[in-house]
Amino acid sequence: MNNDKQDSHAPTEQDIPSTPLRRQAEDALRKTILSGRFQPGERLKERELMELLDVSRTLVREALRQVEAEGLIEIIPNRGPVVAVLTYEEAEEIYEVRGILEAQICTGFALRARSEHMQTLATTFDSLADAARRGDVEQTVALSDTFYDTIAAGCGNRLLGNMLRQLHNRIVLLRRTSLSAPARLPETLYELTQIFDALKARDEAAAGKAALHHVRQAARTALQVLRIRQH
Repeated sequence: MNNDKQDSHAPTEQDIPSTPLRRQAEDALRKTILSGRFQPGERLKERELMELLDVSRTLVREALRQVEAEGLIEIIPNRGPVVAVLTYEEAEEIYEVRGILEAQICTGFALRARSEHMQTLATTFDSLADAARRGDVEQTVALSDTFYDTIAAGCGNRLLGNMLRQLHNRIVLLRRTSLSAPARLPETLYELTQIFDALKARDEAAAGKAALHHVRQAARTALQVLRIRQH
């Protein structure tokens, strides 16, 4: 047997559990779903995804399995993959946990953030505020992620940040739901301004209170939208 031939065998997609190309396909599919391109409950067709992501059927199926594990899609017998639909009850639970976590990371940031974290937060907030004033929902959602990532990084508690990241995909879906209400974008900017001002002042009590208020207001709007959609 020629060992050189065996060693030179090029690995296939199936041989490598997590190739860069596979991760790229997963990231692209995740971003596409989170962008709102597909509606909740919409069926995802493999052929369409192959063309959209410009990858093989094997990579599409691997990416679908990954985003299913993350709760972004469901595999329904005799129908295939569909974009997950968050129920009213699930959304209530997510907002309850999100409120607790975000209040805690804001409190921690006010107490422990270093100057570089504060500078990054200020730059991000300026860009976020500009996007919100222009009515750019896509950019506002993206910069809100960066805003909270920065707060989590500076809060001094990695476990809190990890717990919040586990909810990230569903938080983004709900953020889009709440911002679909016309009046919600200016309200969001006002609430995030309250959070930022409290963090800048290193006022941990005000920061935690403002963060919890923001989540409760977002929950009120999103749950109203979900109630209408599900009836």
